[in-house]
Amino acid sequence: MAAGARAEAGSRRALVAAVCVATAAACGTTSVPQEHVDLQASASRSRDDDNVGGQFQTRLANTGDTDITIESVALDSPGFDPVAASVREVTLGPGNRIDIPTQYGPVRCDRAPTPASVTVQLGGGVDASVPLATPYDVLDTISAQECTATEVQRSVELVLNPLPDNGSDTLSAELTIRRLSTTDAVRLDDIRGSVLYGLTAALPQTMAAEDMSIVVPVTITAATCAAHAIADSKKPFVFPVFLAFGDADALYSRIPMPTDTQSALIAFQGRVCRAPK
Repeated sequence: MAAGARAEAGSRRALVAAVCVATAAACGTTSVPQEHVDLQASASRSRDDDNVGGQFQTRLANTGDTDITIESVALDSPGFDPVAASVREVTLGPGNRIDIPTQYGPVRCDRAPTPASVTVQLGGGVDASVPLATPYDVLDTISAQECTATEVQRSVELVLNPLPDNGSDTLSAELTIRRLSTTDAVRLDDIRGSVLYGLTAALPQTMAAEDMSIVVPVTITAATCAAHAIADSKKPFVFPVFLAFGDADALYSRIPMPTDTQSALIAFQGRVCRAPK
């Protein structure tokens, strides 16, 4: 059952619908008891979130005078497909707040991402729908970037090809930028790694309007060998790039990472992280 939400003076209070455990027929005729939860939610995003990809931070603040047990958080936005809730079990005391990494699904470019809310699963498995404030237009920015990335991928093809591993602490690779629909010159301004892999290149590099492709040498490193970081990383192969078409500003996109390319990077990282230091 959907939980409603309403604002009251000085705080946003989420209406919590009791979980129905009766039959469907009984649920259709039974009045649903409700209670208040004193939570405020706001969205933010850091460079780390950019590197991880597919997430932002939900800051939950307890505005009441009793402890609130939180088990998970999930985004509810018309601009993104739903995804599984982000699990974070914590008891939030009165006046306290916490930032919880929250996943977002594939973007819906034909819909605005706001107004949005987060579904917070409380202790006992009860769900609360909490309105999500978006300072600095966090969700709108994410939506615009994701939609731009889709458009960029229709204009050029990006292929990252790792070269044979030579046993060093770095892995050489080539990034091919191949023209598809655009007729403009294309300039690669920036390339970024993820929480597990560093990517560097001598930039900027430009594919002239008369060229069909360019190859950019790239150096890959293992950004971390920490076992917990490797185990907890949900999107280790999200590699942002920023491409400028003609005289326009650079646009965000991502390098596609097919399975064989991922396997080459996993093997490289495994070798480097196992090597004696």
